[in-house]
Amino acid sequence: MPLTNAISFRNLRGDLFGGVTAAIASLSLTLTLSIASSAGPVASLDDAV
Repeated sequence: MPLTNAISFRNLRGDLFGGVTAAIASLSLTLTLSIASSAGPVASLDDAV
């Protein structure tokens, strides 16, 4: 069993789903923390772009 995953179409669907899931989770966490610190949601999006 190799230590690294080879890029293949079998893995692509799972990798894309995992990437989208991580992006949604990190965006919601960033917005929540910025609102909790009373900086406003726009402040968190300015740093991300």
